Amino acid sequence: MRSSRKLLQITCSCFVLAFCPEIFSEQVNPDPNRFKKAFNEFNQADKSSPHASKELVLFTGSSSIRFWNLQKFFPKLNAINRGFGGAHLSDVLHFYDQLFPKYRPSMIVLYCGENDLWSGKTVPQVKKDFLELWSRIDTDLPDVKLIYLSCKPSPKRISKWELYQDLNQRIKKFSEAEKNLTFIDISSTLLQSGLNFYDGFWRTDNLHLNDRGYEQWTKRLKPYLRATKNP
Repeated sequence: MRSSRKLLQITCSCFVLAFCPEIFSEQVNPDPNRFKKAFNEFNQADKSSPHASKELVLFTGSSSIRFWNLQKFFPKLNAINRGFGGAHLSDVLHFYDQLFPKYRPSMIVLYCGENDLWSGKTVPQVKKDFLELWSRIDTDLPDVKLIYLSCKPSPKRISKWELYQDLNQRIKKFSEAEKNLTFIDISSTLLQSGLNFYDGFWRTDNLHLNDRGYEQWTKRLKPYLRATKNP
């Protein structure tokens, strides 16, 4: 009897491993303290050049946000850039209090998730972090709108494009039922049919956008900012 029960337990375990491997494959998050210097610099910038709190649009996430010159591309928008290069969603969660409750924006533009997948995290793990982040924002700042920019295709990381698209589609589907959450697919600004990239939108690393690339992103995003004051 005991041996039969043990065999059943082993069989069930094998079934779970075979059909639900995602729950056993979570990667360890990178150390968020690598961004302490960046957040110290943000704090100093806040003291020397405080932003008007009314109708503030907070841009945050990884380097695709950090390199976006908001003053150049959104000169009439009350916007603040708090992107930090290499960020994972787990890092955004770690610094949550220094980003969202602190600035209390009317709108958030978020680009994050690409680095997570590139590092080896699974789509379910990254989506779980996103859902946790959204839940906290929706609870603490219920009137705030969050715009999530899809993971982008890039020449350097095109090998994981299907994985990025998997996450994109899951977040898009989830956002459809959420009043204050908007998913924007930015892939069409960079990629033609047949996985052919538009020319001239990349820095020399073939990963980050140049100004021509950000011009395309700005055009894609602007209609969603028209509800804010003086976009």
